[in-house]
Amino acid sequence: MDLKQYFDAYQFDSTRLDESLLGCCLDFLDDSFNDDLSSYDVFIIGVPEGRLSLGNESCDLAPNEIRSSLYELFEGEWGLKILDLGNLRIGQTVKDTHAILQQLSTYLIDRRGVLLVLGGGHDLMIPIFKGHSALGKPLNLASADAYLDFQDGDTYHSRSFLSHLISSEESMLSNYNLFGYQTYLCNPKEVHLLNQMDFNLIRLGEVNSDLNEMEPFIRSLDHLSIDISVIKASEAPANTYSSPNGMTAEGLCVMLRYAGLSNRVKSVLFSELNPRLDKNSQSAKVYAQAIWYFLEGLHLRQGDLLTEKFSDLKVFHVNSELNELVFYKSLVSDKWWVDFSNQIGSAENLLPCSYLDYLKAVDGKLSGRILKYIRFK
Repeated sequence: MDLKQYFDAYQFDSTRLDESLLGCCLDFLDDSFNDDLSSYDVFIIGVPEGRLSLGNESCDLAPNEIRSSLYELFEGEWGLKILDLGNLRIGQTVKDTHAILQQLSTYLIDRRGVLLVLGGGHDLMIPIFKGHSALGKPLNLASADAYLDFQDGDTYHSRSFLSHLISSEESMLSNYNLFGYQTYLCNPKEVHLLNQMDFNLIRLGEVNSDLNEMEPFIRSLDHLSIDISVIKASEAPANTYSSPNGMTAEGLCVMLRYAGLSNRVKSVLFSELNPRLDKNSQSAKVYAQAIWYFLEGLHLRQGDLLTEKFSDLKVFHVNSELNELVFYKSLVSDKWWVDFSNQIGSAENLLPCSYLDYLKAVDGKLSGRILKYIRFK
């Protein structure tokens, strides 16, 4: 695939900057690029498409604003090889843009690198999801968003895309997680419907009270989308629908570090940042620093349970009223899993969990995470 026909290269002037800054430590899609993607750990693309972001259309200006803040951060001691492909040339219609992004998502996700998409609207999650689906594997998706983005009807936009994603005939959706939704901003009938589908809808209070309990959900993901409205307006004002309440910028960085550590996460979308509403690039800096923490987590990836030596695992047998549960703790990463089959080689019976899930099981109480998994299975 000739990638240069799809992108406008990002022009970065590294001559006046410290060579230790991130912008000086990656590659760009310029005339010197030889089309070999095999050595890259991360692909960054901008998608300046905001035509379906109702009331927030200027989010199409965000990709380069995010880059400006990101590339002035110092690189960590990562050793990651990163390629910035530039900004996607948007189509004459939004449908055209989505078709191109879907094709490119499949192509890039099928490589060994992780795809970071700088939006653009949250509706871009649809073509990225379809790009994953084309590879034929069931998918676990998640959004961090103050809103459900789920509305019945044929109208398709950034506040209704989830209903279209779920109803898609080509959907390979296995599970969906929503982090940080605010109950008073969401239609209770829609919340009830999504809960009936066994999706994990996690309210803002639960997210803020213990981010460590979000890690097992994130560990299971293939794709994560962020809507900047999930961050409280005082920390990220660049969205028409920002709320006084929300996650903190620090909390988002923790979440993205967990996503980087996950061996399954292959793509992340950063969406709905409207530079016209930003103040001193504050929201762009929130996304930039969250990306930095994702890259740090990516550098620290250590493999999952099935790739670890048994000698690196501690095994705990817990009797419950439903079944005997076998918990595994990695002595390398401190991550926990629970097995419902007593057979460590059976991946479909393994559920990422937390130390708190284990403690509850020891006390004879199964956590909501485990009960929901058993019911769904």
